[in-house]
Amino acid sequence: MRRIALLLACASAMAVAFVPAGAGLASAADQAVAPAQDAAAKPAPKRFRAAYRQWRSRLHHHGLYVGRDLLASAGQARAAEDAVNPASKAELRRSIHRMQRRWGRWLHQDPQGRTVAFKLKVRRGVPAWGKSQLRSIAWCESKNDPHAVGGGGAYRGMYQFSFSTWSVVGGSGDPAAASRWEQTWRAWLLLSRHGSGHWPVCG
Repeated sequence: MRRIALLLACASAMAVAFVPAGAGLASAADQAVAPAQDAAAKPAPKRFRAAYRQWRSRLHHHGLYVGRDLLASAGQARAAEDAVNPASKAELRRSIHRMQRRWGRWLHQDPQGRTVAFKLKVRRGVPAWGKSQLRSIAWCESKNDPHAVGGGGAYRGMYQFSFSTWSVVGGSGDPAAASRWEQTWRAWLLLSRHGSGHWPVCG
């Protein structure tokens, strides 16, 4: 019996001796990395997802490049990938900033973008009474025709700007060649700063 007990004790000691030296350390490292991986896989907050979708929708509406949809699940393969690695807050923030820069360049540099920019200015910056008075002036001066020319060519556009008056409110070039939204915005600047004296009959 003593011999059997001695053999069992030796076998146990040999088993412990042959355990890989780093086995316990590897297990501890795995446990330390797991929370970090879980944090990286955490989906972005709801407000970031909403802002991301709003910016994509805005750019898409105006035909601008939006890139790959980080929140879309096109097919089972993509859905499975997103389930394992959803879009993070940092990824959505970077994408939103890129879309904002693209939108700003378009508003300032593209003719169609400039039209949209002035349309937004009119909608947000002109009060209801101003819009009503401008509609009245435009109908009286040109029947709402943004390309109208009167006074032998001296008065141009929807609000019959002279070239000098057009430049006073920041316009350049031919008023009749500008979009109706730019003409309306600059007419509002003229009306709000100098009154309706520029339109002695229709103001």
